[in-house]
Amino acid sequence: MEFTDLLRINGIDPSDVALALHKPTGDVGRRALCAMAENDLPAFDAYQSTHPRIPQATLARRSLMASFVLRSPTELTFAGLYRQVGSEVATVQSLVEDVDFMRMWRGIARNQVGPNEGLGIIAGRLRFQIVADERLSELQGRLVVVDPGARNYMRLAETTPLTVVEVMRRPSLVPDLPQWDHVILSAADVRTLPREWAQQLAAWRGIYLIVDETKGERYVGSAYGVDNLFGRWRDHVAGERGVTKELSKLKTEGFRFSILELLSPAADIVEVTQKERSWMARLGTIDYGLNA
Repeated sequence: MEFTDLLRINGIDPSDVALALHKPTGDVGRRALCAMAENDLPAFDAYQSTHPRIPQATLARRSLMASFVLRSPTELTFAGLYRQVGSEVATVQSLVEDVDFMRMWRGIARNQVGPNEGLGIIAGRLRFQIVADERLSELQGRLVVVDPGARNYMRLAETTPLTVVEVMRRPSLVPDLPQWDHVILSAADVRTLPREWAQQLAAWRGIYLIVDETKGERYVGSAYGVDNLFGRWRDHVAGERGVTKELSKLKTEGFRFSILELLSPAADIVEVTQKERSWMARLGTIDYGLNA
């Protein structure tokens, strides 16, 4: 079955539909967008409101937009059907004054030099007004299709094959959290974690490693307080500089987080701190790293 079959079954002419196959560059941007689609619809809709010249022209000619996000490397998950009901030209001032747009921008474009850097690229584009269409709503977060590939993300529904892979029992627009020993997250990841990932990390106590990607320096820490790993990692990226004496010399944007050892949720503080010191000794982070 193709996505166009589902459109026709629901009385929707595919020639009225633009397909927005959202695939931001980089893993961080893709995960952040999936998290927005699941947890922050105003920010997600702000992301969908502007497009470069060619995708913009495609959407302007269509009354409907079917939105998808890249939940896994080769598959897209349906995020919703929208009606396109008008547009206006964006200005830097109008973007800065839109709190939903700026929240999205700082999550997706975190690597910009300043908080408003790069908005000039968006200014001058059309900002589309899109309104959720309830048709196909039962498939949101559940319908998975094959990614047709290629770089052009705004497509014509009637000419783009989207083969249905499955309809999931439980809706989810975010990827599954990797096994604990495969978790590697940037500072931007930690700031925009999907709710399910945050809940899982908040349940885990453990010993973690921070690597500063700009200098290669390392810091070993432990998490056992409120919200465990999630709470501790969130504290580390709360500001522009680290929270300890040595980490404060570094910008948090370069921090990369991983888990060295996962501990029982019932592990007491003495056990946790003993293991933390053991990892510091083995990795040499007191003599040659960022631990004191």
